[in-house]
Amino acid sequence: MKYKEKAILITFFSLWLSVYFKGPAQEVFALFLIFSLGIMHGSNDLFLISKFKTTSKSLKLVFFFSSYILTVLVASLLFYYIPIFALTGFIIFSAFHFGEQHWNEAKTKNLNFNRLLFLNYGLSVLFLLFALNSNATIEIISALTGFLINEIWFSWIFFLNITLFIMQAIIMTYKTYITWQELLFELFLIIVFAIVFKTATLIWAFAIYFIFWHSIPSIFEQQSFLYGEVSFKTFIRYVKSSFLIWLISISSMLILFIWLKDEAILLPLLFAFLGAITFAHSLTISKMFKSKK
Repeated sequence: MKYKEKAILITFFSLWLSVYFKGPAQEVFALFLIFSLGIMHGSNDLFLISKFKTTSKSLKLVFFFSSYILTVLVASLLFYYIPIFALTGFIIFSAFHFGEQHWNEAKTKNLNFNRLLFLNYGLSVLFLLFALNSNATIEIISALTGFLINEIWFSWIFFLNITLFIMQAIIMTYKTYITWQELLFELFLIIVFAIVFKTATLIWAFAIYFIFWHSIPSIFEQQSFLYGEVSFKTFIRYVKSSFLIWLISISSMLILFIWLKDEAILLPLLFAFLGAITFAHSLTISKMFKSKK
């Protein structure tokens, strides 16, 4: 059974959990998954950078390491000083990153077409999540930026991007990059996501997609790139190599939360933290995919 088929079963099981567990329980489990597999899938970036062919010289390696750390620091400062700009960038980078992970094996030969496909797909998923959890999303945006967003914007952006995505997917079927069965499967997934997003709380809905449809597939890709295979043995190696960065990330998040001592800012702080590391991580994964050609 392919992973996507397993992920559908896991997603429906998560839907069952959404029905039988109340909001607080969903959020605790969601945070556990995000802090474990979610953060870990981006904790091996510096090791990935060291494996790129372009980093054969020590000077280039230092440059890439420095650029990665600088990107995280700049993103963190942007979230502190210009949060609305940083949040917009986080959404765009996350959308592209999610789309690139999901569609990397079915992309066309046209680079710009692929980039637009990745972005449209990712924005469709994110704004579907926002539209179906509009109240909670508006609260987080307000806490982060001080701006109140009209919920109608979530729906309009979703319909725009899903329309563009479907048009691109249809073009891909005509040019035989994907089959009609694969297209129908992807549309079916959007319906599944809509059901789960509507049923679950915002953080649990986000965790379901982020963990089972992005983080775990990304870990598989990274294992394949680093070790040449995906197995339990290579997963253990992956955990060992990413453990220190993962521990530093989790510790930093906990210290910030304890220092601020305000439960109301937990989710905004979490999304800001994810945003800060997403910028650099998405660039690293894009480079990984390019180096695999």
